[in-house]
Amino acid sequence: MAILASRATRPVRWRRNLRAACFWLALALGTAAVAKELAGPLFYALILPPLVLSVRECIRALGARDGGRLAERVADKLTTALGPQYVVLTEYPPRDGGPVVPVVVVGPSGIFAIEPLGEDAVFGCYNDGWHRVEAQGLHHLADSPSRRARDNATRVRTDISGGGHIRTNVDAYVLLERGTGDDCASSPVPVVCGIEALAERMRSRATRSETSARQVQAVADALTHPLAVAV
Repeated sequence: MAILASRATRPVRWRRNLRAACFWLALALGTAAVAKELAGPLFYALILPPLVLSVRECIRALGARDGGRLAERVADKLTTALGPQYVVLTEYPPRDGGPVVPVVVVGPSGIFAIEPLGEDAVFGCYNDGWHRVEAQGLHHLADSPSRRARDNATRVRTDISGGGHIRTNVDAYVLLERGTGDDCASSPVPVVCGIEALAERMRSRATRSETSARQVQAVADALTHPLAVAV
C-alpha cells in the first residue's frame, strides 16, 4: 500500500530573512530622516545598528536561499529514486526552534536525517574535522557536516518521540551530491557520494516485517503535525 504524500512543500524560509533585512533598512532610513530634520548630525550614529542588522539579514537570506535550493533539489531526486513508500521532508523545522534540518526521509527501512553538500569538490575528514581539497592545499570547513547531521538526527528523534514513537531511531548521513570523498572512513556519520547511492543504501536497510505504509505515514505526521496522536 502506498502512502498518500511523498514530499512536503518546501517553505521559502529565506524570505523571512529578507523581510527582516527590509525592516532594519527602513528603520535605518527613518532614523536618518529624523536625525536630519530634528536631531542633528550626531544622531546619525544611530543609523549604524539597524544598518548592520540589515546587512546581516541579507547575508543570511542569501545563505538560506542557496541551502533551500540544494535541499529541494536533493529531495526531488530522492523522492524519484525511493518511490512512493517513502516520505521526504524538505527543510524540516525542529520544535526546539533551532536551524532547519535540510532533508528528512521517513520510510519502511527507517528514518534518516540528511546533511547534503552540493559543491563539485573533493572533501575529506578526520572524525568531525572536515576539509575541502583545493589546488592550493586543504581548506578546512568552519562547520562540521557530520556533527550537523548527528545533531539533526537527535533533534528529529526528539520530535518523533514527542509524537508517541518513543523507540524510533533516526540515522544520520552526509550526502556529497556532486562531490567525492577522500579518506572519509573516520567520519562518525556515514558519508555517501551521489543521490542514487544514498537511495540504494537506505532501501537496502533491513526492513522490519511489521512496518506498514500506515505506520510510515504516522511517523511523518508526528513530525509535520505536532499535536497529532501517533497510531
